[in-house]
Amino acid sequence: MKRIWRAVDPGYFVVLLICLLAVWPLLSRAGLAEGTDAELHIFRLHELSLLIRGGEFYPRWAPNFYHGYGYPIFNYYAPLTYYLALPLELLPRVDAVLASKAVLVGGMFLAGLGLYGYTRDNWGRRAGYVAAALYVYSPYIHYIDPFIRGALPEAFSFAMFPLALWALDRLRRRPSPASWLAAVGLVAAVILSHNLMGLFFYGLLAAWVGWQGILIWWTTRGAPQPGRFSPVVRPAVALGLGLGLAAFFWLPVILERDAVTLTTLIGAGDHYDFRTHFLSLGELLAFSRRPDWGATQSPFLFNLGVAQWLGGLLGVAMLLLGRTRQRGQLIFFAIAALITLLLMLPIATPIWEALPFLPYFQFPWRLLGAAAALLAILGAAGVEALTRRPATPSPDTFLQSRAVWVYAAAVALPMLLALPLSQPAEWPPFGEVNTLRMSLIENSGRWLGTTSTADYVPATVIMLPQRRGEVIGSIAEGLPPDRVNREAMPDGAVVTAETVRPLLTRYHVSAPKQFRLRLYQFDFPGWQVTIDGQPAVTELAEPEGFIIVLVPPGEHVVEVRFGSTPPRTAGWLIAAASAVAALAVAWRIRQTKPVAHAAPTTPSPVSLRADWPVIAVSGGLTALALLLQPLGLFHYSSQDGRLDLPAVNHYVNFGDQIALLGYNTATETAAPGDTIELTLYWQALRELEIEYQVFVHVLDSDGELVAQSDKLNPGDFPTRRWPLDRYVPDAHSLALPADLPPGDYTVATGLWVQSEGWRLPVFDAAGQTIGDRADLFTLRIE
Repeated sequence: MKRIWRAVDPGYFVVLLICLLAVWPLLSRAGLAEGTDAELHIFRLHELSLLIRGGEFYPRWAPNFYHGYGYPIFNYYAPLTYYLALPLELLPRVDAVLASKAVLVGGMFLAGLGLYGYTRDNWGRRAGYVAAALYVYSPYIHYIDPFIRGALPEAFSFAMFPLALWALDRLRRRPSPASWLAAVGLVAAVILSHNLMGLFFYGLLAAWVGWQGILIWWTTRGAPQPGRFSPVVRPAVALGLGLGLAAFFWLPVILERDAVTLTTLIGAGDHYDFRTHFLSLGELLAFSRRPDWGATQSPFLFNLGVAQWLGGLLGVAMLLLGRTRQRGQLIFFAIAALITLLLMLPIATPIWEALPFLPYFQFPWRLLGAAAALLAILGAAGVEALTRRPATPSPDTFLQSRAVWVYAAAVALPMLLALPLSQPAEWPPFGEVNTLRMSLIENSGRWLGTTSTADYVPATVIMLPQRRGEVIGSIAEGLPPDRVNREAMPDGAVVTAETVRPLLTRYHVSAPKQFRLRLYQFDFPGWQVTIDGQPAVTELAEPEGFIIVLVPPGEHVVEVRFGSTPPRTAGWLIAAASAVAALAVAWRIRQTKPVAHAAPTTPSPVSLRADWPVIAVSGGLTALALLLQPLGLFHYSSQDGRLDLPAVNHYVNFGDQIALLGYNTATETAAPGDTIELTLYWQALRELEIEYQVFVHVLDSDGELVAQSDKLNPGDFPTRRWPLDRYVPDAHSLALPADLPPGDYTVATGLWVQSEGWRLPVFDAAGQTIGDRADLFTLRIE
């Protein structure tokens, strides 16, 4: 045991200490926040647990979702985080909330450890500390993804990428059975972690492997040697087998993509249109804002983090000056970082429009997590180059001690700048996680099938069916939904349902004549129906897309089970073949010497005595932040209708339902073709029972509309979920026509119900209606 502990790099524990402050809100608070994507991931985990407990192996259908009609969410959504949380959820006294939180916390620690490992092996242990700090405390990874968005699978993908990069790098330099299996398994984990970022990160890893081949060709072009490309072949094969290992997931997604309505994932001028989510250079480079605990969702920026982009600039500067080690590696990361940053700016619009898969990413700012990893590596290498001592016959104690403190400062800077984000707004207890609660959430009109846009509704559904009480009524009693359409049964017919497994229902049917057994269950590839053990004749109920079974007269047993399809079977066969091939290669692989062009792996761990400044700074900052936390220095709270923001106070009462508190705009003077940025601040005056929509209009002197901004949900937050004690910031962009004549225009806003076409009235102080819009300010066009 002592020998094992001696082989463990003590730097891992330093990295865990560095990451502690980032995960402290998750460790110190119960539950997870409602109203974010974490909510839907928790209910997916709960549904998966019910299916596994019921005897289903890798279920692809969620039978209780979408009002009990079923939903193929598990056929299309990356499964890794759910199956990592599942063993925890199956334990006594552990629910889906705690299990999901454990995966989120573990992912944040693994993100730091993974990037530390890769950077340590190439630029040294202390550079690894810097990389871990820059990465984990980047605003998107530290705050936006886990707390604002609650995007658990995407957050976990930010851990899988550096781990896979580290494993491929070790395999490239010193292959062993362990490094080989780690590389193959982690490449598969990248793909299985998140549909979109898994694809992006796999492409990035493939590009990195290809770059290694270019480096070998360039460095040996004058004297080619046999087997010179073998360090690249190993990672390339690992990439291929990792892809094959994950085929059980991605192959059905591709081959069965037409079985659902994936087009709903791509917006057109709305929230899911990538064109509405490009970032400005100013926002990318800005400091993070101090959270406002009085807001329903505190205003924040999609920024890189000042420490992160400064670190990236330092790395590029040291690279250009020729002072960095592993220059070939850093050139790749510099190019990759530049491309990733450009893809988030409006200048990349033609690229997003030209590549058919990019619009499915929906939000260009989603790439902030990838940019953080690339900038962290550049920053760490830059600090290493800045602190490296010149080669001298004897060590220079002064230079060495100064270098240690530079590393400590480089670790401290991202932690210091992230202190405001280390205290997200408190969240109430999550509450119970059960099928009934999920059904009630669906009844409120949100998270249908645990998706935002009915992403995976079967393509055979022409018209979305309404919720039926007779289907979901049994859920309150803890029973499966009753999916038999009993109103359509002929007189004398009797149908008794027996749930054998969650995805196998046996119907005992007795009927005096042939009839159509209509089931409130979406049809989808994989459903198999038999009558008395023989394949049955089925039909499709239009326009709802339900299953109909033609049952002959007499007594029969009708079984409806969810089975496999050729793409799913092929996926499992490819995965099994890839696993066998990976094990066979691991059996044959032998330890080899490091290749000449690669830096050796870090030798056996050394003492951390010289790293005490890094330990002291990271531990001290964590302790200081926790001590100051009760004082509320890192956040503020604007409540009771008072805005502590640079906003114009402009109170308007909309029908005693919602109040406009004020607005904020950068300018009230513009030119034709300009875009006006405007933020409104709303607050609910009572519990709201209607989902209101918002409009912002630019009107000429005759009241004619010349520009507008409409949103389905003000502040991208459904009004029925607005709390009474927090305000809702609502950002709008008003694109002015290029041919707009000079003059004065009125900017007005209001609330309405799109489905019924009426607006909320505006009340004066006496409660009398004075209009149906609020005029904000006069916009002058020059």
